[in-house]
Amino acid sequence: MACSSFRLVVALLLPLAASAVIVDRIAIAAGDKIITQSEIAQRIRLTAFQNHQQPDVSLAARRKAAEQLIDQKLIEREMDVGRYPRLAPDRRKALLTGYLNAEYHADAATLTSALATYSLTTQELQDDLARQADLLTFLNLRFRPAVQVTDQDIQKYFTENIHTGDLNDAREAIEQKLTDERADKELDLWLRDQRKHTKIEYREKELETDHR
Repeated sequence: MACSSFRLVVALLLPLAASAVIVDRIAIAAGDKIITQSEIAQRIRLTAFQNHQQPDVSLAARRKAAEQLIDQKLIEREMDVGRYPRLAPDRRKALLTGYLNAEYHADAATLTSALATYSLTTQELQDDLARQADLLTFLNLRFRPAVQVTDQDIQKYFTENIHTGDLNDAREAIEQKLTDERADKELDLWLRDQRKHTKIEYREKELETDHR
């Protein structure tokens, strides 16, 4: 009798348990990497939080977030294959501490409360800051060494954009700016090439856009 009662309780609870399961659907498959709908929503919330904006859940914003995640997956794959260094755990925590001090004057409770309004946690913010740091590492190691900025490039930029002051005083800043811009351009060209050679399948068809 007790056994029958147990089976009856289980049978009654099963539909409740099944209804509580949230299915995270795959939105995009990029090679052997997948991007889920929840990742796209999280990307939108993280970007909005760090830019002090309200989350934009329009189709255009979801498409932009999806494209950013595709780029992220392609870079992560390359970093895995090339065994590029990743940020150490202690440095990940330091990034979050630095963000906390800069944006919230070391008030952890206020940060946690602000994140909660975006349905985010401190761990999710820390992970995202670490991803940004890893991207910068990849950019610096893969593309910056090949960038060359000549004296003529610096002179041209100074003449066309600054006009006044002393060139020598501005030289270092101009060289840094031109190097950053050219490294970013090389990264963009690399990503375009990676997309051409990677099978990208949009399971959520409305996210598909014209490839860059």
